Amino acid sequence: MSAQRNERFPKSARLVSPKDFDRVFKSGIVASDSVLVIHACRRNDEPTRLGLSISKRVGNSPQRNLWKRLIRESFRKQKMDLPVGLDIVVRPKKGALPEYAAIFESLPRLCKQLHNRLRTP
Repeated sequence: MSAQRNERFPKSARLVSPKDFDRVFKSGIVASDSVLVIHACRRNDEPTRLGLSISKRVGNSPQRNLWKRLIRESFRKQKMDLPVGLDIVVRPKKGALPEYAAIFESLPRLCKQLHNRLRTP
């Protein structure tokens, strides 16, 4: 039997309080590409946590919910490969389309960029 990775998305892996979101947004550390914009701040050596910020400008509720599901799924599938010690808030880039493959590729690349920026003084 092969070793199975823990791909759950427990509450401990989520940003839930407004205080946490404010802390991330006030850090001012941002990375983006043509698909996602990610804000981040340092969080000791604890597992990375995800917060979502999907504006009504993205579209109607089915469109916003699709973005949320795709970002969460990408995070859940790759969380063991993401840098440790970040709180991130992810939002779609204006005009981007909700495509899983693009999100799946973009999320770890941007997280690594942010992690490197936060590591260097």
